Amino acid sequence: MWDVLVPGRVLVIDDEVEVRNSVADLLRNKGGFETAVAANAKSALNLMKKHAYDAAVIDIVLPDMDGTVLLRALRKLNPCLVCIVITGHADFNIVYEAIKSGADGFFTKPFPIEDVIARINESLQQKCLQRQLIESEDRYRSLVQKSTEGICNLDMDGRVVFSNPACQKMFEKDEQELLGLRYVDVVNSKDAAQVEDGVECAKKGINVSLQYEISTYSANKWVESTITPIKSDKGAAVSSILIISRDITERVKMEAQLTDALGQKETLLRELHHRVKNNMQVIISLLKLQSAYLKDSYDKDVLRDIEHRIKVMAIVHERLNRTSDMASISFKYYVKQVANEMMSSYRGVKHNVTVKITGDDFMLGIDTAVPCGLVINELLSNAIKHAFSGTDGGVIKINFKSHKTDEYEVTVKDNGVGMPGDIIIDAANTLGLTLVHMLVVTQLKGKCYYEVGDGTEFHFTFKEMLHKRLEQ
Repeated sequence: MWDVLVPGRVLVIDDEVEVRNSVADLLRNKGGFETAVAANAKSALNLMKKHAYDAAVIDIVLPDMDGTVLLRALRKLNPCLVCIVITGHADFNIVYEAIKSGADGFFTKPFPIEDVIARINESLQQKCLQRQLIESEDRYRSLVQKSTEGICNLDMDGRVVFSNPACQKMFEKDEQELLGLRYVDVVNSKDAAQVEDGVECAKKGINVSLQYEISTYSANKWVESTITPIKSDKGAAVSSILIISRDITERVKMEAQLTDALGQKETLLRELHHRVKNNMQVIISLLKLQSAYLKDSYDKDVLRDIEHRIKVMAIVHERLNRTSDMASISFKYYVKQVANEMMSSYRGVKHNVTVKITGDDFMLGIDTAVPCGLVINELLSNAIKHAFSGTDGGVIKINFKSHKTDEYEVTVKDNGVGMPGDIIIDAANTLGLTLVHMLVVTQLKGKCYYEVGDGTEFHFTFKEMLHKRLEQ
């Protein structure tokens, strides 16, 4: 559907009264045009200055001016005017001059008015499309010229054939300096190969995005570019290359500063974990030294339990110091280390007790891993001390489960003599069970319970503490 105002306004110019009035009437009645008439060139020019006309029907022979001269004068007033020339003489020279002057149609009297109407409509549509194309090109040119991103067009040899002001500013070169320059020649030598490869890919019809450094008069700059193939028609071969670039120098600098800051932070954090672990090791050594001077076995057991609890915390800091993110730890690995430390401590006393660790593995942050490790430490200690009294030994099984509800479940089960079934964990009068209840319920916000059957089976459930902090 043509986006034009058809029918429009037509000015009929002829020195013969009957001809001009007849043509005007026919255009109005059959073509639906709004019409006006003029007997000579002077009147026509005056009307054209006062009113906007879409088309003019001009007699080639007028008393005061040649029709072709008038045509050119009218076109100066309205470049989009559709001009139809009529004449009573079908002379080749007259036709040639009319076409040369820019006539959109030529008819010899008498002529079918339907043909004139069709020609006017067709020409109006063409003029409208031309106007839309010009406006579209103007809008595109304005967008390109005002764009804050550097835009340049390369020919198939990789040379610049167009650049907008932003591109010229980015490269610190004027339009003439960039014109004809090979694009890779303004790229830093270390990045030239990848840019050349990007241009070659675009020649094959492939879009490419790159980050690279360019060399300018003032300094090297980092840019981010999209290299796009341009085709004249759908399915046609690539005819040129479009490169749209933005200056990301400040962003690259900030990223470098951030990386440096993160590296310093990581170094400090590793040093912190290392020193905490060392300080805990000093405390453990002091406790061992103090224990050597004690004679009472109960007092020695108390100090050993304290040593175990400190080791549980020290293991986390030691492991985090060796991980890449220093934020989380493999829980299964952690528990294996806790169990190894515990069994090493009781070696020679409970040599027939073994620990088996099964189930899912998952990563826990330090805020969750430490209290969990302490709970398992207490449960292991209780089982080793009390579960196998009067027996030749047994097995302690530790199992992990990760539920879809982001909840974790840990089970510590022994096949020993079993714990009395009337003990209430939250009212126990032993430090170990009191710690278990406090750590699970108060710190981890979880739940714990135990079952007595073939030995004792402790269960406790919890969620990752980091998740809770983020939700709050």
